[in-house]
Amino acid sequence: MAKRLAVCLLAAALCLVQGGCWNYESLDQINIVVGAAVDYDKKSKQYDVSFELADLAKAQKESAIKGRIIRSRGKTIFDAVRNAKRQDADRLFFGSCSVLIISQELAREQGIDRVIEWFLRDGESRETMYVAISQNETAGEILESSESSSGIISASLFDMLSEDLEITGTADNIKLYQVHNTLKSPRKAVLIPVVRRIKVGKEKVCELNGEAVIKEGRLTGFLPPEQTRYALLIENKLKGGIITLSSSGGETEDISLEILKNISRKSFRHEDGKITVKIETDTKVALGENQNYLDPMDKKVIEKIQKAASLKIESGVRDLIHTMQNEYRADTFGFGEMIYEKKPKLWKELSSSWDRIYPTVEIDVTAKVEIINAALIKCEGN
Repeated sequence: MAKRLAVCLLAAALCLVQGGCWNYESLDQINIVVGAAVDYDKKSKQYDVSFELADLAKAQKESAIKGRIIRSRGKTIFDAVRNAKRQDADRLFFGSCSVLIISQELAREQGIDRVIEWFLRDGESRETMYVAISQNETAGEILESSESSSGIISASLFDMLSEDLEITGTADNIKLYQVHNTLKSPRKAVLIPVVRRIKVGKEKVCELNGEAVIKEGRLTGFLPPEQTRYALLIENKLKGGIITLSSSGGETEDISLEILKNISRKSFRHEDGKITVKIETDTKVALGENQNYLDPMDKKVIEKIQKAASLKIESGVRDLIHTMQNEYRADTFGFGEMIYEKKPKLWKELSSSWDRIYPTVEIDVTAKVEIINAALIKCEGN
């Protein structure tokens, strides 16, 4: 990761040089922002911003890239950023900022719209930076992890957000422009990955912990990692992870299935004034851990496992959508958007009452799970 980050930062620096505004000597006076965090202090009614910087000059001397944090505050996000720039004589360059962390308190109390809009309007910020919500601690405290480590926390977070879909399938990644566009769409709701710190030995390390439910710009709740996997499955984004089952129907989960591939489809029908959404999933898995030593060559055993996995997925999807409909009332899976795209005239009739209609939408889930040889999937993918 360090080499990849160094290449990216060097490319950013070269872009500045080639732009004509900077010479090679002035690179020592450039602080490249690689991560940003935004909090809100209710007592002072001010925004707190934290930026993680990668200093190229120090990297050349020490043969390693390390992060350092600068902090500032202001009555608006613009004021806070401007005050941060005043703290350091070197110029702040935002073109390499890869991660934006917003605190759960700000997301709940103030909403995330102002933060998203500011970074989108900023001329240097990348609209493709990842967005995350901090949990249990401020967004600034998440970035401060870099001060007690040898690396750059923003780079670690970027890697986690990039790779989790294929490794554990318990957190999504979403970019700045995607958050903005989704909140402005008929959905008006979006899931944003959650980051928190946990204690490992004497240090605190960052980990992803499911998704934050954002409706009309405000945090309404959290989905744990297990439910997040079903959310990714519904949205046809799931690329990896593990399904655990009990071979005997008891509480002990002694069979592990590795998710290799998933295809999900959503459709709807409108009959007698009632809307029904149908969700179909087709999941290819490999048999992993098998503590009861069931015979994987026995067709009846395989069929039993496949059936159990299918039922678990169907139950998990129904439970998740029930939570979204009744607890959060957030159309995060775009049922309204689907109606808008396929039957705009019908959506015109329903849109003004969608918040009332959405919890009454009936859900029909059909899941198919197939255990196959992992090598076969690789061949199909080539």
